[in-house]
Amino acid sequence: MKKRVFKIAIITMMLIFVYATVVSALSFTATMTPSSTAVPESTEFTIEVKISNLDVGTNGVNSLSGYLKYDEEVFEPINDSSIDGLNSWTPSYGSDTGKITLTKQTFVKTEEKVFQIAFKTKSGVTGKSGEIKFTNIVASNSETTIAAADISTSITVGNAGEGNTANITNTPSNGSIIALPVANNTANNTSNTNTNTNTNNSIVSQNTNTNTSGEDIPYTGVEDTIMYVLGAILVLAIVFYIKFEIVNKEIK
Repeated sequence: MKKRVFKIAIITMMLIFVYATVVSALSFTATMTPSSTAVPESTEFTIEVKISNLDVGTNGVNSLSGYLKYDEEVFEPINDSSIDGLNSWTPSYGSDTGKITLTKQTFVKTEEKVFQIAFKTKSGVTGKSGEIKFTNIVASNSETTIAAADISTSITVGNAGEGNTANITNTPSNGSIIALPVANNTANNTSNTNTNTNTNNSIVSQNTNTNTSGEDIPYTGVEDTIMYVLGAILVLAIVFYIKFEIVNKEIK
């Protein structure tokens, strides 16, 4: 009896190791991009979420979910109509949980924009900053779930160009360089052979992939899936062991 239990344990460990190796190799990146990081009060703006660096197996992915959190003191409440699916992704939003779920009829294997959300800043909040987060991000490839790092962005309420100055450097036809001071715009423009390069430093992008998993958010998707898979592995191990014993007896 002890030998049988030992054999089952060995087979189970091997199958778990193979499964863990396959799952750990699967990954993707989610990014969040706002239309602007400095927005006047009582003004609408959007954030766009896309997936990239997809190492998700041969199928690709056709579902994505995560939890949306935002500063309610800075931004107006959102609803279903605030979220638009892009590239044929269909969104659904649970206002009570903040969970956004998106599905698509076809599988995605390459970088793609998935959805965008329309926000609006509240009145009387100029000078304040609010954070928008998309956490516990999980995609599915119909075989297993694949997690990505949490993402967030920070929006400052106010005009982007307030208090900023810059020099615009123009190259006239005679080859001399004239520096002109310009208010409310942090930019350096250089013109050479009809090529213009603009560097805007007045807005610093604050898109980050941050780990905020410490948030108290109800989420059990990955854990549940792993438990189901481990249970299936255990059943397979027992079946393989029984078949092994039958073959062994026939040989004897």
